[in-house]
Amino acid sequence: MQPSHPPLKEHPVIIFFEVLLVLVAVGVLAFAGLTVKKLFQGQR
Repeated sequence: MQPSHPPLKEHPVIIFFEVLLVLVAVGVLAFAGLTVKKLFQGQR
């Protein structure tokens, strides 16, 4: 994503937090999708 990205051998902690951030984002998106689905199903 970033044009000037240093090699992956900088800090395992930073890599861990980036992966965690991505996982949280995916989980939130999936949860939001399920919630919207249930809402629309309940309306019909």
